Amino acid sequence: MKKRYGTREAIVVTSLAAGFFFNAPLAADASEKQNLDPLLDKNYQFDTKQELRYGHTGYPVRFLQFELHKFNFYYETIDGHYGASTQEAVKRFQELYDIKIDGVAGEKTLEKLNEVILQPTPPFLSVGDEGPAVKQIQSKLQKLRFYSGLVDGKFENVTEASVKAYQKKFKLEANGLATDETIDHIMKNKNVRGLSIKKATVVTAQPKSSNNPENNEATTETIEPPPVDAGVISIAMNYIGVPYVWGGTTPNGFDCSGFLQFVYAQKGVTVSRTVSGIWSQGASVSTPSVGDLVFFQTYKPGPSHAGIYLGNNKFIHADSTDGVSIDDMTINYWQSRYLGAKRL
Repeated sequence: MKKRYGTREAIVVTSLAAGFFFNAPLAADASEKQNLDPLLDKNYQFDTKQELRYGHTGYPVRFLQFELHKFNFYYETIDGHYGASTQEAVKRFQELYDIKIDGVAGEKTLEKLNEVILQPTPPFLSVGDEGPAVKQIQSKLQKLRFYSGLVDGKFENVTEASVKAYQKKFKLEANGLATDETIDHIMKNKNVRGLSIKKATVVTAQPKSSNNPENNEATTETIEPPPVDAGVISIAMNYIGVPYVWGGTTPNGFDCSGFLQFVYAQKGVTVSRTVSGIWSQGASVSTPSVGDLVFFQTYKPGPSHAGIYLGNNKFIHADSTDGVSIDDMTINYWQSRYLGAKRL
């Protein structure tokens, strides 16, 4: 990571503790230390000459589970038993750090874990940070359908927007910062649907019945609109700077609807060729979320211009002057022409 927030020191384990830790048996140990919380010895280093693998038990396995949990690879009980969950957590760690993926905590894996333990831990990840921890978040957000940019370990605007979209969805503080709370929530989330929006209430009339007057009243039901895919913004951002061309539908030049049609096509969504057609195609939302479409009345009555909402009152669009660019909806020109938001 680029940012540095201080250092964390390793401390020397006492000879008695070291003797237990480094030479711990691989079978269950009846010692009281077997049941100690790893928090009591959190500043230690693994003995890289040992090898921990499936079936092993003991205090070293507890430490391994604790550290894998701390770095968001393991979310099961810290019980000192090297089972399938621990093995899978080790594999995820090995994959992230380009180590042979075998699920065995051997010399290279433990060396890397020792290195990670000593690295300074920032209070949060934000724009400008980079490294495996960022890559880990990007990968999980991608699986949750909040992110479709490059999983490159670089925390840039697209990653920030995806984090913010996730925070909004799950009612976390929507600041775009990958705090411990946000990261923990993301890594524990097993939902693969991605963003969803509030249910819309619709009124349906029931057939009249002369036998039961109560059936003559209208009833309500709720409909779940389609999910938002905030990943479209990462695609859209790739084309910033492409010039505006009337009727343009390719990266050689876009008009506003051609840009939207091209971007959404890469997500497998068919979009109308005209702004008015897209307006009719989408479902209205009272407040735009990241990935929604925002519409404006410009050169003629009705919807005549549109872009993709990025959050914080920003949207990306094919502007007739600047080409594909980002604008602020709060400036007078756009604010006075804003018609509303739609969700595809």
